[in-house]
Amino acid sequence: MKLEHDHGFSVFYEKYKDSIYKVIRFISMNSEDVDDIAQEVFLNIYRSFPKYSQERGSFYTWAAAIAKNTYYTYRKNRMKERERIFEGETGFETFSAKDDFIETLENKVVEQELREAIETLPEPEKSIILLKEIDNYTLEKTSQVLNISSRTVSRKLLKALDLLREELERRKVIL
Repeated sequence: MKLEHDHGFSVFYEKYKDSIYKVIRFISMNSEDVDDIAQEVFLNIYRSFPKYSQERGSFYTWAAAIAKNTYYTYRKNRMKERERIFEGETGFETFSAKDDFIETLENKVVEQELREAIETLPEPEKSIILLKEIDNYTLEKTSQVLNISSRTVSRKLLKALDLLREELERRKVIL
């Protein structure tokens, strides 16, 4: 996908700006930094825009990765700046969010999005996903709980997974 730099970027910006802001808000611990980080993200995307290739993944995934990397760079630079400012003062401790914490937070956000997407599914597909995939019921136990055949559960599970995938794509959720 080769796009004209300025036109392609403006189309991208209009289409994905809300999603990119959402990514930044989810990983940023300080809501006051979101606009600053977003500005850096869109500058980095603009600079890297000509290098985008569909072979590397979807446009949104590529941009979300830039957002995540920009956030980590921003956070690291802020911590260095704070250390320089407070260097030599006693009683000051540098607090930095651990990468595990950020990863846990990201997982919780994705899990919430997944649960909301499951809620949009029609019955019995919603129940089949919840029982079979979330609660780890066997095919047989799922069919007994729902009072339908195992074959119907298998068929409906495939349909449910397709519907769920479509809903997650519509919501631009990255798994």
